[in-house]
Amino acid sequence: MKLFAASALLLASAPVALGQDFTLLNELFQALNSSGHTQLVSAAQKLNGTGSGQSILAQLSDRSPSVLFAPTDSACTSPRFLVSSDVDVLADVIAYHIVSGNFTGVSTTYPNTTVGFTLLSDPKVVQLEASGLHQVVAWATRSDGKIHVLNQVNDTTVTNTTTFGNITINSIDHVLNFPQPLSTTVVTDNTSLTIISTVLHNVSFPFFNASTNQTASTPLFNILESGLHGFTFFAPNNTAITQALSSLTSLESDQTAVEALFQNHIINGTTVYSPLLAGSNANRTSAAGEPLSFVLNATGHYVTSGNVTAQIIQPDVLLPNGVIHVIDRVLVNTESNAAAASSAASSASSAATHTSSATAPVGFSATATSSGSASSGSHTGNAARGTHAGQDSQHLLKVALVFGGVVAGLAMA
Repeated sequence: MKLFAASALLLASAPVALGQDFTLLNELFQALNSSGHTQLVSAAQKLNGTGSGQSILAQLSDRSPSVLFAPTDSACTSPRFLVSSDVDVLADVIAYHIVSGNFTGVSTTYPNTTVGFTLLSDPKVVQLEASGLHQVVAWATRSDGKIHVLNQVNDTTVTNTTTFGNITINSIDHVLNFPQPLSTTVVTDNTSLTIISTVLHNVSFPFFNASTNQTASTPLFNILESGLHGFTFFAPNNTAITQALSSLTSLESDQTAVEALFQNHIINGTTVYSPLLAGSNANRTSAAGEPLSFVLNATGHYVTSGNVTAQIIQPDVLLPNGVIHVIDRVLVNTESNAAAASSAASSASSAATHTSSATAPVGFSATATSSGSASSGSHTGNAARGTHAGQDSQHLLKVALVFGGVVAGLAMA
């Protein structure tokens, strides 16, 4: 009761102009205190000390439907949850635990995912295709029958679900980490992408850096790490690249073909989560200007480029500036269409000027099942905005690839 009284006192001292419903917040905090979330309440008490924190409390108490991923007291050992000096960091952490929208009745079984927009939009940690876009969180039921929050270094599960008014409270056993850069995600958290990481480090594109106003030969890994703001990358896993070595070797001397091949694995300027890659509006245009088509059925979720079809075996690997979908084949398509690529880049740049206010599950009610190996769906780590985004897209379309002996090096490994 002391914690509840303290939170009530702090909230009462905040300006009414914040738009917070103090009665609802106090009752919510009391409910959380009584259900083993006292550390979360203690952290939330500090949010009125910053403008972003005040906004979070206002949105949480506006009586709109939302989902709160609430770490239990035993989960709140993260240093970010114990900080007291940097309330802005704490606000970002809590913002990533709140998802806007009504998810009642929404249930997906991996490799299908449920994706929702969180309250996190701090440009220091969210670098999507437009300023103000919100980062997402993805979750799904795995084969153990438990709901797992994806893209977490520590396997995070929902241990209990209750409701408080229009708020669904999912108790979780770890504090959520928001999406990490490609260097962390691919190298540390996703063992199925170690070979593609090597490839991306060893191929370079002339890339325009808006910060320095210079063009330099830049590894594709670095471009995806921080150069692009908003992209979707269909990343072949280790097995896929190994199986495609003979096809890749035959392209080694044809830089134009290799350039097109890499670009046909990327949707440029747009972050497209897996629930949007199905249905009549799913088809996209690659960075090479080639069509990417998608099929979702009872056997799985598939992407086709040219005459090659790959299964998406690990969807929605989230990044600060985009998303990766892991696939089981290399899309060996060396065709390109500069006009279509330019049109797609222009459309992406135009769409990026509109911020998202989505308050519902992203996309569709998925029905696919996994027909891949057991290991492809069992990983518990990474399972899933600047105004210069349009410039990034245009420059990527004009690259001249320096192949650098990548295929030869892989063949010798």
